[in-house]
Amino acid sequence: MEKRDYPKISEILPLVKSYLSSEISGIIQQRVKDFESLKNSSEEILYSELCFCILAANTSAELGLRTQSVVGPKNFLTMKREDLRDLLKSIHYRFYNVRSGFISENRWIADDLPSLIKNEKPWELREYFVENLKGIGYKEASHFMRNVGIFDFAILDKHILRMLSEGSEPKKITSPSRYYEYEKELIEKCKEFSLKPGVLDLYLWYIATGKIIK
Repeated sequence: MEKRDYPKISEILPLVKSYLSSEISGIIQQRVKDFESLKNSSEEILYSELCFCILAANTSAELGLRTQSVVGPKNFLTMKREDLRDLLKSIHYRFYNVRSGFISENRWIADDLPSLIKNEKPWELREYFVENLKGIGYKEASHFMRNVGIFDFAILDKHILRMLSEGSEPKKITSPSRYYEYEKELIEKCKEFSLKPGVLDLYLWYIATGKIIK
């Protein structure tokens, strides 16, 4: 979809409402259930999902998924950094050196993930991830938490930012405070849809791309 084709956030209410009573809603609700079921997964599976969010950053969900599939959950935890780097390079993953470093340096958290994601203070948990993990900013932390069944956050990728932009230039995240500002704006919109932010994101992503991935 070309940039000019993105609907403005003020224009999407009827679009989302129309999807709430369509087959798209059924697909999205199944995806929500899939995310919720991941909350009870092993540390290996949860860490693989965290790595997917690292790999998808500044690339695409499709590339992140393909790379996640090639590497496999076990290798994210056990493969030597050099071997992981070479594997990512062999499949033409662009950020093979930096991202292999992030993945290997974050392994310390894997054992704690099953208990961490059951934290009853998700906003504090997101801050913990952002402050302590390599390659994890607010978007990536929000993405990971949504994918393991925590739907409190907005995932402000380029598609969503373009929808939030009422002018010709898309909004950009230049600081944590800017992320909070745009996230608050989207969370306010969620009240109109009676949806949690992480679920609304799936509808917005479908409107923007015609796809439902994760």
